[in-house]
Amino acid sequence: MVMTCSSSRPQHLLFFSFLFFFIPFLSLAQPITVNIDSSIWNFPSNTTCLSPQQSNFSRSLFSNNLNRLVSLIPSRHSNTYNFYNFLVGDQERVEAIGLCNRVLTRVDCLNCISQAAVNLTTTYCPAHREAYVRATKCMFRYSDKPILGKLETSPVLEAAKPNDAAGDKDEFIRLQSELLNRLRQEAAAGGVKRKYAQGSGTGPKPNTTFFAAVQCTPDLSEKDCNNCLNYGFGNATKGRLGLRWFCPSCSFQIETNLRFFLIESEYESDLPRNPRPEQSKRRRILALATFVFIKLCYRKQSSAWMSKNKRRLLIHDWIQKVLSVEQCNVFGSDLNDIIEYIITNIYT
Repeated sequence: MVMTCSSSRPQHLLFFSFLFFFIPFLSLAQPITVNIDSSIWNFPSNTTCLSPQQSNFSRSLFSNNLNRLVSLIPSRHSNTYNFYNFLVGDQERVEAIGLCNRVLTRVDCLNCISQAAVNLTTTYCPAHREAYVRATKCMFRYSDKPILGKLETSPVLEAAKPNDAAGDKDEFIRLQSELLNRLRQEAAAGGVKRKYAQGSGTGPKPNTTFFAAVQCTPDLSEKDCNNCLNYGFGNATKGRLGLRWFCPSCSFQIETNLRFFLIESEYESDLPRNPRPEQSKRRRILALATFVFIKLCYRKQSSAWMSKNKRRLLIHDWIQKVLSVEQCNVFGSDLNDIIEYIITNIYT
């Protein structure tokens, strides 16, 4: 018996025609996801020496305090919030802040900050009392003046894609701004451990999706975080297919059809709290809280006018003055919890 497939040919042709025409449009509808560790995101470390270079700096007390601060960063108790503040010295005191992108694990974050601090103080800005570095995935800054809780929008680093939006540029900019402002409000409302938000929004054309992430250093107040990001949105280049913008206190990134962040379940989970710390640590925490309470009783009248954020900074300053850096490392994130407890339950 002779078999023929002539009767099935139209169905095959129809099937392959469907694949030929449909698959390209299907691929356009799927946002491209890139490896967050890809070298395409890398840019040279951007450093700014914010004070004049000093002679005989290496023999100064400030230099000794700075070197000690940098050397202690690797031994700092790591956290999943990717933010660290450091303070060394009663006289010639050094204050420092480190912040990482959300995508880094807590171990990689601390390593990034540590390396950035070493590079900044030994290679880029030796013999300076104030400096700032922005690397690809973290930033570090130090100063001889108080910087914790202080809004700082200079210097600025911008990395924009060269391609402008095609079509209705005004609508493109409007929809980008709509997404960024929604995320700004979400990030600013975050707590004292993390001020970060990410998300997506519809673009002006079919099969176009915007992806964005915004971040502030969590020591900022909600108002200052909003102000910082608004400053960035207002001064950054408009209408680009992709843009990264950084300053010391905040940053944001927006891309077109390119998801550059992980979904929430893929991030490293925040470390669970230990409900019953060991007895010796509990005694140290109680002693610290008692000391702060006595101080507050003494100073409460004179500082009653202070805002909650200023009170938090005042308490933090008292704690840092009576504890060594090594002792602060022992408490780790408990310091923030103690401060928040005192603010909420005692110092009101």
